[in-house]
Amino acid sequence: MLWMVRAFPGETDRMDEFLKGNIIAVHWGIGDLTGCTTKKAVKAVVDQAKLEPRDASLKTGLLDRFVNKMTIGDYFIIPYKDVFYTGIIKSDYYFDSNFQGFEHQRKVEWLFDGEPFDREELPDELQQSIKTRLGLADMSQHQSLFIRYLNKKNGIDTPLEDDSNQFTSVEIELNTLLHDAMKIIKDEINSDDPDRRLKAAIAIMELSNK
Repeated sequence: MLWMVRAFPGETDRMDEFLKGNIIAVHWGIGDLTGCTTKKAVKAVVDQAKLEPRDASLKTGLLDRFVNKMTIGDYFIIPYKDVFYTGIIKSDYYFDSNFQGFEHQRKVEWLFDGEPFDREELPDELQQSIKTRLGLADMSQHQSLFIRYLNKKNGIDTPLEDDSNQFTSVEIELNTLLHDAMKIIKDEINSDDPDRRLKAAIAIMELSNK
C-alpha cells in the first residue's frame, strides 16, 4: 500500500525529527493506542477525549489507519513545502511518551538516503491527491504509478500495462529487494576494506553489462 503522511503532528514541524529518528508520527491529542487492534478499540480511547462527534469520528478513522491499516513494507510519501520525502514502513505501531506532541510512531527506512525530491516529479494524479488537508491518507490507488516512479529513479523503465494499472505484489517486492541490494552495494563500495570495495565494484560492472 501507499500512504501520505504529513510532517506536522500537533501543527508542529517535525520533519527534522522524522529524518533523524527514522520515524513517522501522528498526534491528534489522543492517548496510547497500544493493543487497540480494531477500530472499535481505537474509538473507545478516542471517546475518552470527549470530542465533538464529527471530530471524534475523523480522528478515530485516521488513527485506525495509522495503528491497524498500515503494515510493515508499505510505502509512504511526505509532502513538505515544495518537495517530498519517501520511504518504507519498518515497524508496527508503538507509543512513545518521550516525544510529546508526536507520540504515535512507526519506524521507517528512508529511500534514497532521505533525499528530498521536487513534488513536480510525481505523477499528476498523485500530485493532486496529496493536496488533501488530511494529516494521513491512503494513496494506494496511485501505487502503481508511484512504483513506476521509484523504478525510474533506480534506472528501470517499467511501463504500465494497457489493460491493468496495477503492479503485482511480486513486482512490488522485487522493487523493494532492488533498493535493499543497491544499499548493500553502496555500503560495500564505501568500506575501508579494499577487498569488499573490489567485490562491490565488480558487482556494479556486472549489473551494468546486463
